[in-house]
Amino acid sequence: MRFPDTVEQLLWEYDLEALRAEPELPEVVIERVMARGGWEPMRWLLSACSSERRRRFLEERGRKVLPPRELNFWAFASSVPEERTSEWVREARKREAAWRG
Repeated sequence: MRFPDTVEQLLWEYDLEALRAEPELPEVVIERVMARGGWEPMRWLLSACSSERRRRFLEERGRKVLPPRELNFWAFASSVPEERTSEWVREARKREAAWRG
């Protein structure tokens, strides 16, 4: 899979050829765009990655690593039920608060 330049810039420390060779969009690409991507990478992810795949990523990993704001947006954009989203965002806020001390 070919990534737009705006996405490749987010993945500067990774071997892009190895990521492109993956049969499915790698989680590191999804995570990086969700966490740090601007408007263009976000639009690309919405078109390149199915809602089901985004939900699966959020369920398995994203809810544990994304900041609350990004988690809330991507859960909404991926049709995650509102109750589940609220629970995930609460957990993310607790995680964030723990880092602040």
